[in-house]
Amino acid sequence: MSNTTYLIEDVSDRIGDSALIKRWRELLAESKSHERVYQSPEFFDYLLSTATEHAPPQLFTVTERASGAVVGVVPLVLRRHSFDFVAGRLRLGSLPVPSVCLLGSAPLMPARAELLDLLFEFLLAHFPLCQAISLTSLPSQSDIWHRINAKRSHAPYRAHVLNNWRDCHQIPLPANFEGFMSQFNSKRRYNLKRQLRQLREHGGGRLSLRCIEYPEHLESMLNALSSLCSPEHRTQLWTPAEMRELARHGMLLCYQVDCGGQPCALILGMRSSDTLHLFNIFHDSALDHLSVGTTALHLAIEDLCGRNQFRCIDLGYGTPGHTYQSTNVTLQRAHVLLMRPGLRNRLACVLHRCFGLTVTWARHYLK
Repeated sequence: MSNTTYLIEDVSDRIGDSALIKRWRELLAESKSHERVYQSPEFFDYLLSTATEHAPPQLFTVTERASGAVVGVVPLVLRRHSFDFVAGRLRLGSLPVPSVCLLGSAPLMPARAELLDLLFEFLLAHFPLCQAISLTSLPSQSDIWHRINAKRSHAPYRAHVLNNWRDCHQIPLPANFEGFMSQFNSKRRYNLKRQLRQLREHGGGRLSLRCIEYPEHLESMLNALSSLCSPEHRTQLWTPAEMRELARHGMLLCYQVDCGGQPCALILGMRSSDTLHLFNIFHDSALDHLSVGTTALHLAIEDLCGRNQFRCIDLGYGTPGHTYQSTNVTLQRAHVLLMRPGLRNRLACVLHRCFGLTVTWARHYLK
């Protein structure tokens, strides 16, 4: 598709083009997205190598016609979301929403209103079976949200915030571990050291941290995962094949803590250039009295600071179970759906929004 200024085209078959990859990396370096790792060529390759249950990812470019310069690179996947009508344990139903999911929750291009409108209009036309464009973790203070949220009657979509704005936690990392510890008062520093000492004593003086980054590290981690994670929860995590591919593409970064030669905690994470995306902390519940989860995070932060590379731990949606409240930064993000125009979608958005407001009001009233 094109207009007089820009050309948008599917370049999925040119994924090996060195000039395209070079421009892709240049735009990635300019990106301010907290989810840059999902916009990278490495993650795109990972999705290609693990595309068994889902359709493979696709890649589009936005080119300025006059100069021939690529001003945007847009990696995406096709997914099925839904409008869920749930109140506590009562599930009343759901409406399926086939969607074009933008990796990284934003296109790699300038967040100009006219350019965004052109891209979104193109994607909705190019994928006629999809009812929405999905931005799964869009910050409330991002430029793209400000452009989307502006009242523009000609916009080729209707924005719908799925499940409201939610808090996301980050842990900023200073240049060294001493700088991180200096943020705490003396009592907190003493307690962290005491918890570490007690866990080491419990293990007979043997306490170690393993960094899980490469395929050859996975056997130990999978064994630890089997002992620390319930079978039900295990089905919601990466498969061994997916972990192997993440490690092969240099994106896996997990931590295993062994106490007395036995795994007592496991942190599952994925790395980008300067951020660790932390997804889960598992620990031996028999050691709850030793605060093993907090100690594991403490040891991981010490390792990350020592690498002189990482500037942040991103904990994603929700309130973490193990958190340093005095150092956390809380941001608001939301899953935003840009719905295709039409009466059906308009009614679905209104119904879902009203249902959510009713549930919120009922909870407040009952309290």
